[in-house]
Amino acid sequence: MIIEVGTKPNDVTLSWENLYAYNRKILDAKSDRYFFVSEPVKLKVSNLPRTLQAKLPLHPEKPERGVREYTVTPEGEEHAASFWISRKDAETLEAGKTVRLMELFNLEVNRKTSDKVSATFASESYEDARKIKAQLIQWIPKGAEFQCQVVMPDATVTEGFAEDACKKLKPDAIIQFERFGFARVDQVNQKMVAYYAHK
Repeated sequence: MIIEVGTKPNDVTLSWENLYAYNRKILDAKSDRYFFVSEPVKLKVSNLPRTLQAKLPLHPEKPERGVREYTVTPEGEEHAASFWISRKDAETLEAGKTVRLMELFNLEVNRKTSDKVSATFASESYEDARKIKAQLIQWIPKGAEFQCQVVMPDATVTEGFAEDACKKLKPDAIIQFERFGFARVDQVNQKMVAYYAHK
């Protein structure tokens, strides 16, 4: 960045956003993707047509890196499955709205409380979601969550769940929590601790 800005006779103010853009180019190619939901809220989806398999790429442009796989099995009379989504996403939902669980399926929201969202399976097609410009949100199946703390640049701590595929990560790994940002893994024991870098 310094080379590109060049020397100037006057003081130059450099933006953090510009620095992040340079850093993003370095990190993006080598960072595997995972889901993290901050301040988790339960999502229950009914009327699933069958058992569904999610194959989430570790990197969208590098298929050789492999995938994280999750099986979503409908249970009970409602053929329902439960997930965790972030409170921030839950707050944007309202009855009648269609959203897509990334790489999984589309759902229609039925009702929402402060700690739970109820919805109905709509379709599997990504095209259906794209046509209506449906919001894409990350998710973690109930039972596949791993407690995670993300230390933010201002030293506050964001509590939530990472997907349990993160249990195999090693300290100092640089990852991208999708739709959240890049982070460095600090520890993976009873829970995961990561330090946030930037979006």
